[in-house]
Amino acid sequence: MTRREPPLPELIDRFADARGVPEDSEWASTAVGRFLLDDVREEIMVRELTEALAVVESTGQGPEELFGPAVEWARDRAAEASAAGEPVQDVAPTYSWRGIPGFGLIFAAALSVPVALVFGFTDGWRQAFSWDVLLVPLLLGLLMSTVVVSWQRFVERWTTVRAGAATAAVVLPLVFGLAWLLPWLSAQTAFEGSALWWVAVVAGHLGLGALGFWTLVKQSGRETAGGAAPLDDDAWASSVAGLLRSRLSYGDARAQGIADEARAHAAASGRPLAEEFGTLQDYAARFRPDRDRAMRWQGILLTAVAVYWVGKLVVELVTPGDGPGWWTVAGGVLFPLLAWWERRRGGAVTR
Repeated sequence: MTRREPPLPELIDRFADARGVPEDSEWASTAVGRFLLDDVREEIMVRELTEALAVVESTGQGPEELFGPAVEWARDRAAEASAAGEPVQDVAPTYSWRGIPGFGLIFAAALSVPVALVFGFTDGWRQAFSWDVLLVPLLLGLLMSTVVVSWQRFVERWTTVRAGAATAAVVLPLVFGLAWLLPWLSAQTAFEGSALWWVAVVAGHLGLGALGFWTLVKQSGRETAGGAAPLDDDAWASSVAGLLRSRLSYGDARAQGIADEARAHAAASGRPLAEEFGTLQDYAARFRPDRDRAMRWQGILLTAVAVYWVGKLVVELVTPGDGPGWWTVAGGVLFPLLAWWERRRGGAVTR
């Protein structure tokens, strides 16, 4: 009979019980948070925390004293397991095109809150609810999900440059269409009422977000039950390189080099790649994500968006008229702050 490992919440509580010190469970919670941010598989988290708890219980010393800061300990344990060839990363399959509506509804739910705060507190108690402000969370959410899924699907198959060009070819017509649609919708009044109607609007979007999450879970279950067709060596090597690019943020040369090494190893053993290394996700899970590269690209993207919004804000400030709109002010302040925060976050990860 196999021994059942305790779930993570129970493990965290046991850290506090080991010495009767609540701060010990905070250390464990911080370590779990770092593991989760690094997409470490749950079984690795449970194993490492179980071993650390055993040492705490046997020595009577605190985890901070024994292992140092929780964040550094979690990173070191994940890196050591990865260096030993264990599948450490929780590498999910690339998003499906069918996931665009589900992700879009989830994004819309998240966007509905700031939209409601902006318009709920700036347009007075009695408001005319136009279709643009009612639908903008849903429209932007669907646009964002299209960007994410398109990029994931294209970069899995092609080089980074080709994937970027293909994503732009898909997204730019949607952006121009949205730029045409929103002004027209702003002239269409849905209804008039008090600002409290924003509560119902947000609740409706949150309900749509729950529906989106449910559809994604259902799709994932069907795809898991259906399984995947066996891959020959060429398809396996190409797919694993794409998975490294799309899910671990590897560059083209690095991803292709890993795929070539796997192919050479399998050729030397005389076994097919799928038989030698298992599934694509299990093989990719042996490698650590390139977070430096991912954050550089995120920083570049946020900086470009920030430049656009700051430029738009400056133009509206110097142009005679009513002055900049709330969206322009929000974008001109929010996106530079996001770009600055991403730059700081990237520096913290590389240290």
